Amino acid sequence: MTRPSHYKSKIDPLAYMKENMSAAGYEGFLIGNVIKYVTRYPKKNGLEDLKKAKDYLNKAIELYEEEEEENRKKNLCWICAKCLKPNSRTILRGSTSTKVRCAYCGSSVRVN
Repeated sequence: MTRPSHYKSKIDPLAYMKENMSAAGYEGFLIGNVIKYVTRYPKKNGLEDLKKAKDYLNKAIELYEEEEEENRKKNLCWICAKCLKPNSRTILRGSTSTKVRCAYCGSSVRVN
């Protein structure tokens, strides 16, 4: 993402947020910006807003992939009974429930 000169400083705000926010909070920030820029692009900055949305979506994807890799290293995987693919991430963040959703087929599974 190219930043205008008035955003340039010694501290990268996104890197700072990633290090100091919870993963769920940071992910929410990224996805919120995707929604903001996709929603406003027709009436405000057109292609520029779509590119910003793409940048934030790419950062959210990177975060997801990093978490998947960390979970794989920790062997925090479960196999979906429906599609038989390994999953390593709980989709329903912040929940006290033991319900997880398959990242491939979307089926819900209760984990004990």
